[in-house]
Amino acid sequence: MSGSRSLFGGDERVPLRDRIRSRIHRWIVRAHRAAAFPATVLFILYDTDIHPSYGMTWRKKLTLARRMHRNTRRIRSLTSYKAHLAMAAKLLEISPEVEGVVVECGCYLGGSTANLSLACEIVSRELYVYDSFEGLPASDPRDKYGSEMTEGFLRADLERVKDNVRRFGAIERCTFVKGLFADTLPGHEPPIVLCFLDVDLQASLHDCIRNLWPKLTDRGYVFIDEYVYTDFCALFWSERYWREFFDADPPGLIGAGSGIAVGSYYLGPWSEIGVTPIQDPASVAYTRKDFSGFWNYYPDANVSEVRAVGSARELVQDPDQRTAEDESEDDAEREAAR
Repeated sequence: MSGSRSLFGGDERVPLRDRIRSRIHRWIVRAHRAAAFPATVLFILYDTDIHPSYGMTWRKKLTLARRMHRNTRRIRSLTSYKAHLAMAAKLLEISPEVEGVVVECGCYLGGSTANLSLACEIVSRELYVYDSFEGLPASDPRDKYGSEMTEGFLRADLERVKDNVRRFGAIERCTFVKGLFADTLPGHEPPIVLCFLDVDLQASLHDCIRNLWPKLTDRGYVFIDEYVYTDFCALFWSERYWREFFDADPPGLIGAGSGIAVGSYYLGPWSEIGVTPIQDPASVAYTRKDFSGFWNYYPDANVSEVRAVGSARELVQDPDQRTAEDESEDDAEREAAR
C-alpha cells in the first residue's frame, strides 16, 4: 500500500466505515444497472413506431444496446447508455425520407459520440460533433453555473476523442467542428432531425438553442443532459425567452427535473442527492419542435383575446362565459371540418 490509498479504494483520511459504505453503494448501483439491462432494452426498443426500412430485428436491437452499454464502460462517459438508447429509439422512428443530420454539442471523451455514431450508421445520417475540445469556456458573470473554477473543466483533446470513436463507434459518420459554440454554431447549415446538448452552462445552452432550433425539422428533437437542474430546464418553459428570440410559445421539456423513465431510480432534488446515495439519475430529457409548453387556460380572460395556436387556442374561455355567438362559431367550425 502506498501514499494515502487504502485497501478499500479511498483516502485513508476518510473513516473506514464510510469507505466501506461508499463501496457498497457503488456496488449496488452497478448491480442494478447490470440487472436492469434486459428490461431497459425491452421497454425502450419495443417501439412500433420504429421505421420498418431500418430492418431493426430484435437481434439488431440487442446488438446495438450491448455495444452502447459496453462503450460507456470502455470510454468514461458522463451520460448513461440508457440515455443514448432512448435517443437512438427516437432517431429510428424518423423516416429516412426526412432529410437531416444529428448534432451533438459537448462530447467530452467521445462516449456519447461513439454511441450516437452507431445509431447514425443504422439510419444513414451524418453526425456533427461540436466542442471546443479545450474544456468549458470562460464563464459569463450572468451565468449561475459558470465560475473561474469551471473554465477548462472537462477538457478532452480532439485526437483522443477521434481515437475513441474510431475504436468503438462509426467515425466515418462524424464531422468534428472545433471551437466555441458562439463561433461555430452560426455556421451550421444542414437541417437537423435530432440534437443532443451536454453543455453545462446557461450561456452555452443559449448559444445552442438560438442557433440550432431554427434548423430543426418540423418534428426534430432536442435532448439535454442537465435535466436534474430545474432552473436549467426552465429555458424550455420560459415564455419570455421564446417570445424574444423566436416569437413562439415555449416547447416544454419531457423529463424536466428527473429525466425520462428509463428504469432508473431518482426522486430528486439534485441538491439533496447525498442523502440518497444509491439513487441513480441515469437519464435524459427532451423536447420536439412541434411540442408546446404554453399554459393557455385563464378563466377570467376576455373571449376577444382568444386566438388560434396550431390546433389549440391560446386562451380557453370559461364555459360560463360562452355566448350564443360562440356556440354558432363552434358549429360552423365543426361543419367545415366535415
